[in-house]
Amino acid sequence: MNPAPAPKVWGVRELINYVERTLTRDPRMTDLGVRGEVTGLSRSSSGHVYFDLKEPSGAILKCFVRNGFAADLPALENGIEAIAFGSVSVYADRSQVQLQVTHAQLVGAGRLAAMYERIKRRLEAEGLFDPARKRALPRYPFSVALVSSSEAEGARDFRRLLRDKAPYVRVTLFPTIVQGPTAAESIARMVTFAGRSDAQVVVIARGGGSDEDRIPFNDELVARAIVNSPLPVVTAIGHQGDHHIADDVADREAATPSNAVDILAANFVALPAFLQGARERVRALVQQGITHRREKLRRIVSSPYLQRFGRATDTLAQRVDQLHKNLTLHEREVLRRKHAQFYGLERRLLGFDPRARLATRAERLSGLDGRLTAAARRHLETLRRAARDRESRVTTIARARLEGRGQRLALLAVQLEGKNPDTILQQGYAIVRHEGRVVRDAAQLAAGAAIEAQLARGLLRAKVEETMQDG
Repeated sequence: MNPAPAPKVWGVRELINYVERTLTRDPRMTDLGVRGEVTGLSRSSSGHVYFDLKEPSGAILKCFVRNGFAADLPALENGIEAIAFGSVSVYADRSQVQLQVTHAQLVGAGRLAAMYERIKRRLEAEGLFDPARKRALPRYPFSVALVSSSEAEGARDFRRLLRDKAPYVRVTLFPTIVQGPTAAESIARMVTFAGRSDAQVVVIARGGGSDEDRIPFNDELVARAIVNSPLPVVTAIGHQGDHHIADDVADREAATPSNAVDILAANFVALPAFLQGARERVRALVQQGITHRREKLRRIVSSPYLQRFGRATDTLAQRVDQLHKNLTLHEREVLRRKHAQFYGLERRLLGFDPRARLATRAERLSGLDGRLTAAARRHLETLRRAARDRESRVTTIARARLEGRGQRLALLAVQLEGKNPDTILQQGYAIVRHEGRVVRDAAQLAAGAAIEAQLARGLLRAKVEETMQDG
């Protein structure tokens, strides 16, 4: 056997250069895209960019971006997913395969984060996040415009909880879609409509969902609709911890739709306790004033300089008693006014109670139902009488027309019977035909022509012997 040829011995640089030439000549290794998680991102002082693309399996590809292409890169960050485009090369000094990147694009959460940051920087530069620009909510919002999907869980929670805590607050739904490619335009349009309504505050509500489901609430169109709303806007989007550009520009951010209810109904819930506290504070102030004046009187009366002026102190004591009486009356008057204010506010709140309104409307509907039923019965009776009258007239007219047409039909039958060929044949006449056609003139035939004569009963075949003309 011939010995195997000795393997070729390469120099390190020689082998690396060969591998690089082989890769650069392979069309599959140029102008390709590689997808992975960005890690080890860094920039050199010369403007070059270095990073790695990593897969969950642990595979890592080194990436290099020349400074001429670095300015066109998206906002790369460690931990986001991206696709890097370029060609495969070999970095000889480290004997490593790398991707020379010409451009890149973000995908998944990275794309959403970049879009979010771009819009956020632009709106923040315009001062739309400035707390000084934001408006205070009404202390007692009796009317709320709700911008949400009619099927959204967040909208249902908001209306149910607000009805439980403050049933006299009226909620008007401005329905919109809350996810999908047309959701941002729909939300912005409904926020604009709600801002022009007779409500006192606008609430934008949506339940949970993925980051991509909630993209419309990071849209610039929605943000500017909130800023331009004539009414203060409360956002209640997603779950605890979710945040959106809509929250940044809104006048008040609620962590959840139920938290928005707590914000709007807080003063309503605290109102009875507030009024009771005010009543107690007034009573305490009046009592404090009485005690202070009694103590002052006691010191004056016990003064050695005034012991000999009994009459004067008696007069002063009477004045103090009168003052006490006046203060007591004043306390009662203040308490009466506060009671009247409290009960007036209570009656006003009850006026907004939907149950009272529904009862009133039910009573009105009951009366309208009775009147409508009576009117319908009268109208039906009138229609029945009219129908009976018309039926009688139609019957009379129909009978007259039938009798006239019966007489005319009898006359036509007599006339038709007189023209019936069978009747004529019964009188001894015959119908002569030549070659299937009726013969009406003897001149139509020549001597020897074959003819047929149809009688009342039977058929005769004959030949013409001679034709004669009348007169």
